[in-house]
Amino acid sequence: MSPPAERYLDLAREGRNDWWRYVPGVLTITFFWLVLGYIPYFLLVGSGVESGPLLDFVALNFSIFLMLAGLAVTVKFIHGRTLLSLVAPDARVDWRRIGRSALVWTVIAAVIVVAEHLLFPERYYLSFNPERFPPFLAAVLVLTPIQCAAEELVFRGYAMQGFGLLTRRPAAIAAASSLAFTLPHLLNPEVGDHGVLIMAANYFAIGLLLATVTLRDGRLELAIGLHAVNNVLLALVANYEGSVLMTESIFTARELDPVFSLVSLIAAACIFHAWIFRRAPENP
Repeated sequence: MSPPAERYLDLAREGRNDWWRYVPGVLTITFFWLVLGYIPYFLLVGSGVESGPLLDFVALNFSIFLMLAGLAVTVKFIHGRTLLSLVAPDARVDWRRIGRSALVWTVIAAVIVVAEHLLFPERYYLSFNPERFPPFLAAVLVLTPIQCAAEELVFRGYAMQGFGLLTRRPAAIAAASSLAFTLPHLLNPEVGDHGVLIMAANYFAIGLLLATVTLRDGRLELAIGLHAVNNVLLALVANYEGSVLMTESIFTARELDPVFSLVSLIAAACIFHAWIFRRAPENP
């Protein structure tokens, strides 16, 4: 195991890390996320109010805020640690890392979208709505980075550091974290449309990319930046019909091509690693 990964995983040993504490910890996070967090959404659906993409987006993101609250309660009161101990050994956020990761992934994603359009010219159509786009733009730019940071703190921070108490094999830790990330995403409607195996492979691949980046750098910021800009681009620039969250994107694909998505994701992951880690990572 590399020194950065070892230092990052050893942060779990700073608090109360008995194995049994992870049982109420996971239950607390899940309860806040999937029970308390979805109350506004179900109330909205049950009220009969015509919602639309913006209201749906805000309501669904509320569950992520509650997941973050559940994580904060878990880390502080069950494990006796701070949220920043899930980010880095020096307990601070390196905003340069977040920005660099977001910029690199933006370039890679743009190339992939252009390539997909050239290969399948009829797939995308212009869906920009000048009246609805500005408020949706504001909501996405405010909520999506928080949503992605919360997921990274849970799946690449809390989960991976917890798995690091069970094994010191980075591949096993990354795979376990990616599996935990994949399972809740199997509830998305894309799974019913395209099949469990191919969609699970897509979710697992992006989870594995985020996990390996975190372990290789020994910090969480690169994963946060990548995840946030990926979701922002999906929401605002190039979404697809049948998405779990239909948004006011500028372009929309008539369908999701899960095979192209998986192949391009694997290629993008290799490019991202080569680009970001072309020299030794900084570990101040």
